[in-house]
Amino acid sequence: MSKSFLVLGGAGDMGSSVVDDLASNGVENLIVGDINEKSVVKTISRLKKKGVKAKGIKVDVNEKKELSGAIQEADIIVNTVGPFYKFETKILDVVKDFDIGYVDICDDFDVTSDVFKKIDTGSIKSRIVVGMGWTPGITNVCARDGYNNMDKVTEINIAWAGSAADAAGKAVIEHAFHVVTGDVPMFIEGKTRMVPARQFHREIEFPDPINRVDTYYTGHPEPITIPIFLKGVETVTVRGTLIPDWQNSLVSQFADIGLTENRLVEVGGRKVSSRDFLVSFVHDTLDQFKSGGVDKSGFWVEVKGKKNGKRVTIHYTGADRMKRLTGIPAAIGAKFLSESNKVKRGICAPEGAIDPSFFFNELRKRRIKVNKIVATEEF
Repeated sequence: MSKSFLVLGGAGDMGSSVVDDLASNGVENLIVGDINEKSVVKTISRLKKKGVKAKGIKVDVNEKKELSGAIQEADIIVNTVGPFYKFETKILDVVKDFDIGYVDICDDFDVTSDVFKKIDTGSIKSRIVVGMGWTPGITNVCARDGYNNMDKVTEINIAWAGSAADAAGKAVIEHAFHVVTGDVPMFIEGKTRMVPARQFHREIEFPDPINRVDTYYTGHPEPITIPIFLKGVETVTVRGTLIPDWQNSLVSQFADIGLTENRLVEVGGRKVSSRDFLVSFVHDTLDQFKSGGVDKSGFWVEVKGKKNGKRVTIHYTGADRMKRLTGIPAAIGAKFLSESNKVKRGICAPEGAIDPSFFFNELRKRRIKVNKIVATEEF
């Protein structure tokens, strides 16, 4: 009997990418779960026109009973409901009690830190892989590949470039504001340190059409999870940038005056979050923010270490549509969980669960290219 897959948020921008990939790669029992019933109907109708059999259900992840009922219908869960700092813990608190496989695209550092600190792994019945998307996700597996190919890895630097012309949905906008607000974690010289976001700039070369751009510290989960699963690494950093560049200056100004914080302000007798207001405003005027952007986003991973008495640096780069970079890795991870017994019960990150050779091969099948360049030098 083939296994059933439930995609939470499956009618949304990132979730629909997961749904399409699973449907195109042999999944017969596919369930699209989403709070937006109209979008679910549209998604199911679209799939049926392609000859894909799928079931649609309404799922509000805030309703524990409703979420639990939906989870019981599937063997594998893929969660794409963001922003994750709002929903991740609620979902995992339900998921962990079921003997299932679970993958998500969680990209928020604070909730990732809480998950690995607070969840009692001994009580988890499910096999959980957190952060199996673009960044984290592809970046983590690249880090694991570099780690596997060296005698010792000392430093892993990661960067992402996200284009407004390549984005849709409020969750992406909200996440962008979240990662540039306040202090964010980096793993430096063997210790987790909270550092100011939007600092420590570095120019990085991404593939076409992004090319060379300025990046800066942003809050992402990789500095939290990589030191757990790749032992001995001394430094892990994450930088990011928005395209076009004028948006970096604008967002920085928003952050400086507190608009990106979840600060309650009174408007017309009602208290609203400054971030919620800003997210809604940007979403409603998104066409203006897309002006000057490109239709792709990118990743960059630098792994530094030693092999056979030589210094080695490996660079991994790639660029594609944001929803493909995010949704396809989650779908690959879900299929991996359904077919492999290598991932044990408990909670894991991609670098501790996913085989790089398998993963890169699956990306190639879907026309997502990971460029890899190895440079060596004598001591």
